[in-house]
Amino acid sequence: MIVKKLPLLFVSVLISVSSFSQDKLSEQIDSLNRIAQSSKGLVQFDALISIMRLQLKSNPQEALRLSKQSEEIAYSLGDSLRIVQAKFAKGFIYVKTDSLIQAIYSLNQAMQIAQRNEFDNELSKILNTLAISYSLSGNSDKALKFHFQSIERNEKLNRIEDIAITYNNIGLVYFKMKDYDNSLKFYQKSLDLKKSISDGYDLDRLYINMALCFNQLKRYKDSEEFVKLGLELCKDNCDPFIKMDAELCLGIALSEQKKSDVALSHFQSSLSLSKQLNNKRYQIESLLNLAIVKEIQGYEQNALDHLVEAEAIARETNYSLSLIEIYKLFSKIYSKQQNFKFSASYQSKYIQLKDSIYSEELIKNLAKVQTNFAERENIKTIKEKDQILELKQALINRQRAQYFFIIVITLLVFGLALVLLMANRRQQRANSEIASAKAIIEEKNQLLAIQNKALDDQNKQLDARVKARTKDLTNSTLLLSQVNEELDNFIYKSSHDLRGPLMTLQGLCNLGMMETSDPIIVDILNKVREHSDKMAKILSRLMSVWGINESVLCPEPVNLAELIDGIIYAKSDFSRERKVTITYSIEKEVELFSDASMVHGILENLVDNGIKFCNSSERIDSFVKIAISKLDKQVKMVVEDNGIGISGISGATVFHMFTRASERSETGGVGLYLAKVCTNKLGGEIILDTTSKDGTQFIVSLPANINEVILKRMELEHDLMELEQELAKETKKMLTSS
Repeated sequence: MIVKKLPLLFVSVLISVSSFSQDKLSEQIDSLNRIAQSSKGLVQFDALISIMRLQLKSNPQEALRLSKQSEEIAYSLGDSLRIVQAKFAKGFIYVKTDSLIQAIYSLNQAMQIAQRNEFDNELSKILNTLAISYSLSGNSDKALKFHFQSIERNEKLNRIEDIAITYNNIGLVYFKMKDYDNSLKFYQKSLDLKKSISDGYDLDRLYINMALCFNQLKRYKDSEEFVKLGLELCKDNCDPFIKMDAELCLGIALSEQKKSDVALSHFQSSLSLSKQLNNKRYQIESLLNLAIVKEIQGYEQNALDHLVEAEAIARETNYSLSLIEIYKLFSKIYSKQQNFKFSASYQSKYIQLKDSIYSEELIKNLAKVQTNFAERENIKTIKEKDQILELKQALINRQRAQYFFIIVITLLVFGLALVLLMANRRQQRANSEIASAKAIIEEKNQLLAIQNKALDDQNKQLDARVKARTKDLTNSTLLLSQVNEELDNFIYKSSHDLRGPLMTLQGLCNLGMMETSDPIIVDILNKVREHSDKMAKILSRLMSVWGINESVLCPEPVNLAELIDGIIYAKSDFSRERKVTITYSIEKEVELFSDASMVHGILENLVDNGIKFCNSSERIDSFVKIAISKLDKQVKMVVEDNGIGISGISGATVFHMFTRASERSETGGVGLYLAKVCTNKLGGEIILDTTSKDGTQFIVSLPANINEVILKRMELEHDLMELEQELAKETKKMLTSS
């Protein structure tokens, strides 16, 4: 059976480039470049975004660079809407270039800002594209969740065209899950909506998507008919992507009907087009289907060659769903060749990857998302029926009310004359009372004017004090920033300058030991070299401090178990020498999205500290225990040992640079300082919880998702930059006036 992973329909929410000739396109790009170079602010931002749209198809890397430049301008302007637009553009380009992890990260940032500012128009596009990213990376539950959220928003905005596109995308998600009935159901919903509003946008692609679904349902004639409908829509002006879709679809239909030779030519055409368009996903699918046909024909080596090429591309692009089918076919062919070792290896890979994608949690999430959507649809249907009943009842009530109003109006006509007579008399009395009240009000207004003037004077004095205090705080912040920068530069330069003489000293020690046999001199030289080695370690740690402060955070999902296993392996010789057992436990619900290298630095230094200061008594089984748990939006990491403890030093002082808890410290008291620096970099907190002769316990609290920390820091940096610019302007005015 030919297995087909349907190509995903990218919603054209960003790129809408007319079919210019190459000369006109170059001319337009040059014109926009001149505008971007000669302008600033919003004009420059809009020009860069326009260039990026024109460059996307021909030069995606240049388009990505322009999106990043636009994002920097948006942050400098402090314009939340432009920030969202730039981040969305960057995420969209990452999807087009198969960089799914970066796409998800950028689109999630855009979604958070858009939700916070209620940018409904942008949020609808972000949700669709984010869902596409999750679908491509194999997270079907998240893909459906965001697609359904997009439908709900578009229904409120009455965007029928966008709802039709989202139905098509949902059909693609179900297709990848091999739920072809639900897939065809949503394709049909999309088609019905498009026909109801006479929307022909991407209708050719929708027909081919439905044709691929018919293939899996063994309705091959329907499949060929829908491919024909799709190609007839675009005729001679078919987009290369549509042709690529059609070739792959026809190949599958013909192969399923045992027409292998003809099917091969279509798969070859699809592969050729995908390479011209640099479309990795279609290269994988074309190669996989070529391998399937070759295996059926008995050309097993040719099939393996295609699979090797497909596997390399799938690994590079993280297309996990395609990898599952590749591993499955590898195992089948090797088993057929009686190469059971390779067959078992690929069977194991197939099972592991399939279990990781189609996990129990995924099934639960899918069921929850589908149930919520079905419930919403049922509520909507019931609500519509209730509205019809309410309208009927309202019509009956209106007829009754008409008879009642006729009677009431008749009575009112007679009563109105009486009321007008009484009202006239009351009006005369009221006029005299109003005149006296007006005089009182004028007197009160004069008193209020005097009080308001006094309040204005007080407000001006308060404003002057606030401005003076703000200026003092800004100066203090800038001074602290400069001191920290100078301190980092001093540490780096001092460490760098000392390494040269230190290396020379070690070389002289080695040379001296080679030139003399006097045991006293050799012993002295050994001690000099031993102390120089310790100093080299201290300098290396100081260089690490500078490196941490200067580094840029790289957010990613952190595999804590894998990270701790690596630390235990790296410290195995040291722990074995000190007879220390290292163990750890991690709660199941713990998920950490942070910088893996910084987390590694924290745990490595705390574990190293526990081993270094272990209890050397033979009666005690020394240990270091790591316990990781989730607490609200924080991840709590507890590192405990039963060593000699820390005495004579306060909880805060122990993290200071060059603070030595014991004479065993070989690096001059830098290890715990490094752990503190890494923790601060991640926006967390580290404390010395308990210490005694029976051991020490450190507690580290880190944000479960570092994106919020990064966003807050960027906002603070932006605010500080504005204050610094304002201070510079005031200083310039003072110098000019003096």
